[in-house]
Amino acid sequence: MKDKEKVKVTTPFPLTEKQREILYEKLGRIIPEPFIIEEEIDPSLIGGIVVMWEELLIDCSIKTQLERLRGEMLKEALEYVNGR
Repeated sequence: MKDKEKVKVTTPFPLTEKQREILYEKLGRIIPEPFIIEEEIDPSLIGGIVVMWEELLIDCSIKTQLERLRGEMLKEALEYVNGR
């Protein structure tokens, strides 16, 4: 019997049973079954979800989106200042 793969899922709040079922179904499209979801809570994510499995990282957290937006804004501001 094959061991279950472990998929780490981080969210800012606990998942409901329905959310867990939907997530398992969606992840089953890319991760071979059987697998188990190991949940971790990280309020700093603000919203969204982070999935880690083997070398795969799917980061759909609000925290990461805000960090990217900040980086883009800083880059544009520097380009504007240096372009004058």
